[in-house]
Amino acid sequence: FCAMAASGGATIELEHAIGLNGSAVCPLHMLGQGGSACAYVSGASVVLADLADPHQQHFLRGHDDAVSCLAVSASGRLAASGQRGVNADVIVWDLEARVPVYRLQEHDDGVATVAFSDDERFLLTVGVLTDGKMVVWDMHTGGVVVSHRRVDKDGTRPRPTLCVCWGGRKKDAKRRDTTMFQLATGGEGQLYFWTLDPAAGALLPQEVNTGVNRNITSVAFSFDRDYLYAGSSSGDFMAVNVKQAVMHSVTSACSNSVSVLVCLPPVPRGDDELLHRLLVGGGDGSVSVWIGNGRTYHRAAAAEPALPGGVSALSLWGSDAPPGAPVRTVATTQRGLVFELTLAPFGEPTNSRRLLQEYHCGPVRAVAYSVDQSASFVTACDDGWVRLWDASSYGVASKGELQPSLVGRPLCLGFTGEVVMTGWEDGKLRAHDGEDGALLWVLDNVHKGGVSALCVSHNGKFLVTGGEEGDVRVWEIRTRLMIRHLKEHTMQVTGVVIANGDDKVYTASRDRSILCWDLVNGARRGSLIQRMGGINDIALHPDGLQLVSVGQEKKITFWDVREPSPLQLLELNHEQHTIAISADGSLFATAGADMTVRLWHMATSELLAEGLGHSATVRAVAFAPDGKQLVSAGDDGSVLVWNIFYL
Repeated sequence: FCAMAASGGATIELEHAIGLNGSAVCPLHMLGQGGSACAYVSGASVVLADLADPHQQHFLRGHDDAVSCLAVSASGRLAASGQRGVNADVIVWDLEARVPVYRLQEHDDGVATVAFSDDERFLLTVGVLTDGKMVVWDMHTGGVVVSHRRVDKDGTRPRPTLCVCWGGRKKDAKRRDTTMFQLATGGEGQLYFWTLDPAAGALLPQEVNTGVNRNITSVAFSFDRDYLYAGSSSGDFMAVNVKQAVMHSVTSACSNSVSVLVCLPPVPRGDDELLHRLLVGGGDGSVSVWIGNGRTYHRAAAAEPALPGGVSALSLWGSDAPPGAPVRTVATTQRGLVFELTLAPFGEPTNSRRLLQEYHCGPVRAVAYSVDQSASFVTACDDGWVRLWDASSYGVASKGELQPSLVGRPLCLGFTGEVVMTGWEDGKLRAHDGEDGALLWVLDNVHKGGVSALCVSHNGKFLVTGGEEGDVRVWEIRTRLMIRHLKEHTMQVTGVVIANGDDKVYTASRDRSILCWDLVNGARRGSLIQRMGGINDIALHPDGLQLVSVGQEKKITFWDVREPSPLQLLELNHEQHTIAISADGSLFATAGADMTVRLWHMATSELLAEGLGHSATVRAVAFAPDGKQLVSAGDDGSVLVWNIFYL
């Protein structure tokens, strides 16, 4: 996760990833029999972790874009991950050795879903709509068994396949296993059985005529493979008899789409009948257990109240529980929340839910430490959440939420150590209590068009904000009154830094200028003008004389604040969006559109290390005040914590 320059000095190593692709297909899988080990997707990585120990993380990295789907084989020995984007590869991982086994390169534009056969011999990969291919791979050789291009009924437009599952060996007329395999796919207005003949390299479809118009969102075979369950976007699931390819029942399960189906071991009724059990996760956050015989089903247990956000994955926590015991599962939601659920039959007092982990579920715009505390940091995300993270446990110490549909996105933040200040697209400044996340106050009409930048003074008594229209304003925190209005920028203010003495502030703008303001008398004391391109961010050295900027011109620019022209320019291949200088002034870090976090030596301007871990543009970096860690955050929703090692 890092590459060190030959000169040494310092390097970085990825310590912890706070992030989960909650909208991916099956983004989290429990591993082993009842343990807390799991595999989940975060950005472009597959993370092997322990839900009981946040310090246990191992990163499987081979993708160059966000992982879109994840599957784990029945034994837990293999995993397969597919990605979106141009290089739509599927990587098969050996989870014990933690190394890639195969890189499967057959899809274009993106991989929609992947699934292992029950015996781990085959892997099915399905491309996105523009790719239109289904491919079965041999896990003994890594070769293609058969490739099938999907088409519509009239042979023209392909329809998206949204879900797949394997059903073991195909049975003959006497219900005996054959040498062929069966699987099922569902999607937009379609449900198919498929027969795989590995010897002939053939994959033959059979459309299921359900008699109802449904978009199929999840599929699963019953334990005895007599029934296929198909969940739909209408919130119901169908029970389809496999032998006859006929639908036997439709059961309404939730108020939104049925996003996850997991078949459970059957339960006996009487001497000669077994009832099927089905674990159902809904787009409305519901998780429930259903029992039936193919013709009728009733809800036997449910998580109440529903989880916040649609369910994107259900993974059983231990599989040795007897059929009548409560169902213990780990549920992942599209809002980046991971819960442990225990679902007992109605009437029994053993239902429980516990929040295990939580993550942002949108682009993270800003990250900040307080001036003198390295034990925690804050982040602000497009999902409307502002979270304070414990830097030792990586858990959420406090949080506050606003509705982006009402107030827009948070664009910037600052942290006093006790209060979190955030600037929003609606032009308001908001303060949350660092202890419990409660909203303390709201300051209206701070900037027209949005608060684009802010910085809290070192003494914690005032803050400086910048706006979309170029205004710079100074606010006393105690009274929440504006004490200075500074207007010379003509475009959006993108960066604000206050000098150590709290007597000067530097502001950067898309108008290519960096202005120095005297906060005592409210006058401009100097200006630095960049030749081309707007400025994205600035950082001030502790000596108050050196300043570094990054911008649209794809360069790092070094300034002496007493000189109008830059001292040095470093060319980069991609636009950088953020920059930070360590508290002792020895290091600085940059990151941006190339998804790479770079560590530099301040005195020599030499590149020391490159950190790879993000799968989208990085928007913010921040050094811990003690200089031991660096935090980065970006559009992939991930917050990465890097350890800094001085050599």
